[in-house]
Amino acid sequence: LQFDSLRAAPRRALRGAESLEDLARAAEDIRGLTRNLLAQGVGAEPLTRTIASLNDALSRRVIELVLERHPLADIDWCWLALGSEGRGEQTFATDQDNALVFAATDAAAAEDHRTKLIDFAVDVNAALDALGFPLCTGKVMASNPELCLTVEEWKAKFLDWMREPTPQALLAANILFDFRP
Repeated sequence: LQFDSLRAAPRRALRGAESLEDLARAAEDIRGLTRNLLAQGVGAEPLTRTIASLNDALSRRVIELVLERHPLADIDWCWLALGSEGRGEQTFATDQDNALVFAATDAAAAEDHRTKLIDFAVDVNAALDALGFPLCTGKVMASNPELCLTVEEWKAKFLDWMREPTPQALLAANILFDFRP
């Protein structure tokens, strides 16, 4: 019960955040909470799950705030958490691993949607970076056009990795197969 109540305060701060400045304070509170939990001897699994859960809430709020500046209402899309975040196993020092999947009726719609979504993703990735989640040096981020794909494009990419398991394909699959919305 005490463990759950400790996590409740940062969640309330995240839900009530109205700006990136508010989120910066909440992000610092999350880091303080995790340092406190570590000092109390909380085990690795509950600690990494807590970090991932709070980082998810932070990311969700960043997405909501950034979305207010981007006209995406006509696009059916989903932000994907990848890698350690996708597995719910984040640690103190984590970079961004994310992607986007979206629906499109044809190639022209796909390119139009991708352009809008990448503009949005650039802003989300920059905001997350400002909040202490460094940009991925391997460019495994939604702002990378190779990771902002339609459902059909993602299916084809996954099939290609399975058909030709090159070292690069295996590395990509290792990161991307651990995805969740």
